[in-house]
Amino acid sequence: MKPNFSARQRKLRKLMKNKGIDALLISNNDDIYYYTGYTGLREDRIFTIFPRDDKPKLIVSPLENEAKAKYPNTILIERVKDFMNLLMEYKTLGYDEKRMNVLLFKELEKSKIKPKPFGKFLEIPRITKGEWEIEQIKRAIRITKKVFGSLGKLPGKTEMEISNEIDILFRKHGVTNAFENIVSSGPQGAYVHHKPNKRIIKTNDVVLIDIGCKFNGYCSDIARVFCKKSGKKERKIYEDAKEIHNEIADNVRAGVRYKDIDNIQRRLFRKKSYDVVHAFGHGVGLTVHDPIGNILKENMVLTVEPGIYVKNIGGFRIEDMVLVRRGKARLLSRSIPLQ
Repeated sequence: MKPNFSARQRKLRKLMKNKGIDALLISNNDDIYYYTGYTGLREDRIFTIFPRDDKPKLIVSPLENEAKAKYPNTILIERVKDFMNLLMEYKTLGYDEKRMNVLLFKELEKSKIKPKPFGKFLEIPRITKGEWEIEQIKRAIRITKKVFGSLGKLPGKTEMEISNEIDILFRKHGVTNAFENIVSSGPQGAYVHHKPNKRIIKTNDVVLIDIGCKFNGYCSDIARVFCKKSGKKERKIYEDAKEIHNEIADNVRAGVRYKDIDNIQRRLFRKKSYDVVHAFGHGVGLTVHDPIGNILKENMVLTVEPGIYVKNIGGFRIEDMVLVRRGKARLLSRSIPLQ
C-alpha cells in the first residue's frame, strides 16, 4: 500500500483553513514529496505552491523542464518577478521559516501578500510513520545489514577505502547513501563526525562505522563498533556503551518525554564516569534527522545511539533504529550483528 497523498492533502488543507492561510509555499524537497508525491528533482530549483482550494503547482526553473512531462501541474519560472505574479492571487501565504529563500521573502514583504510562518505544521504529520513508510525504512535497514556483512576484514585498509567500498555496495543494491559515511579508527574515533581519511586500520584498533541508505526516499542510520582484537580497556568501554544503549532502548515507549530518556542517558553516563557528548538519538524518516517533537508517540522511528568518546583511544557508538510502541519499543535493526 503506497502513501495516500490525497488524505495528507486533506489534513493539510483543513489545518490551512483553521490558520487562515490561502496557500502554502513549500521549498523543502522532503515536504514536497510527502504531500504531493513529486520526487526526483533538484532541491535548489523547485518550489510547490499548495493552494487551499486547488491542486498543488510545481514551480521549477527551465533547467528542470523534464518535470513538465511527469507532472502536468508544472510551471516553468525563470525570474522572481514571474514567481511573484503567481503568488499575488493569494492574500495570506504560509511558508517554512527554516527554508525560506531570503530574496523571495524580501519580495513578499514588499508585496500585499501577508506571509505566515507554517514550518512546524508541515513537520508535525511526518513525526509518526504509516505502515508503508515503516516498510520502506525496514527495507533500507535490510540493505544496510547486507553492506555491513559484505565489508570483510578491516585491518590493512584505509578509512577512505572502506568508505568507498560502502558507497559501491550501496549502489550495487540500487540505493544512495542517506548521509556521508563515518569510518573512524583508533584515536580518530574520539571525534563524533570524523571524516574518513588515509589512515590505515591496525589489527588492535577500535573501528566505528556509521552508515545508512535511502530506499524509496526513506533512510536507515546504523552504527557498529569493531573491537574484538582491541585491548582490555577498549573492551570494557565497549561493554559499558552496550549496557547503556540497551537500558536506553528498554525505556523508549509512547507517552514518554524525549527529555526524560535523555536524562536516563545522563544518569547512566555519570554512573560510569563518562561525559555526555550528544543526545541519545533522533528521528529518522525522509531525512536522517526527522522531526520528533517533545513526547514520543506510537509509530515514531528513532535512533538509539549513546556515544562514548575517549581521547587517544576511540569512539564507541552503537546505533540502532527503533519503532516506538505503547509498550517496549521494537528494535528494527536487531538482526545486524554488533561485531
